[in-house]
Amino acid sequence: MDIVLASLLLDLSNLSDKEAEEKTFQEYVRLYTDRETYKGMIGVRKTHDGEDVIFYEWRFDHAFFESAYKTSRKYNKGKFAMHRATRIQWIGEIISGNVDGCEFCDFPNSDRRDSSGRIIIQRIYIVREENYIIWLEPHQKGGWWFSTAYVANEGYIRRITKGCHCKKISRD
Repeated sequence: MDIVLASLLLDLSNLSDKEAEEKTFQEYVRLYTDRETYKGMIGVRKTHDGEDVIFYEWRFDHAFFESAYKTSRKYNKGKFAMHRATRIQWIGEIISGNVDGCEFCDFPNSDRRDSSGRIIIQRIYIVREENYIIWLEPHQKGGWWFSTAYVANEGYIRRITKGCHCKKISRD
């Protein structure tokens, strides 16, 4: 594991799932939000290429929970995912371009279209050595909003990036 990424792992050892969830939520709010709205806390961070990424408090559950069932159920997010939570600090560092070896792809999701029928373009950040993916969704007013982040297997990453032109992030 990259030493920068290793140093950013959140220590959740010796905590119950409930305690780890609470600590992770507090860390999410601390790292990624800075103002209150009528819908909850939000914050804006920058991508490696200077675009805004909005972090919403309400995205916490989607990003840090997974299916409680052994079979994947895309919309069932009933179990806190400790392995996702330990990597919470990676998200900001990766999207801002502060981690060597990262790539990004603008991903045309042909299964999703906007109100005009155009294919929605999502952005994916990938750390291949860790099989780690961050998904950003397009924001209506430009820029992005944070959706989720997780470790995936190599085959899945190859499949979703097939046909995409992924680019290494330059730190120069």
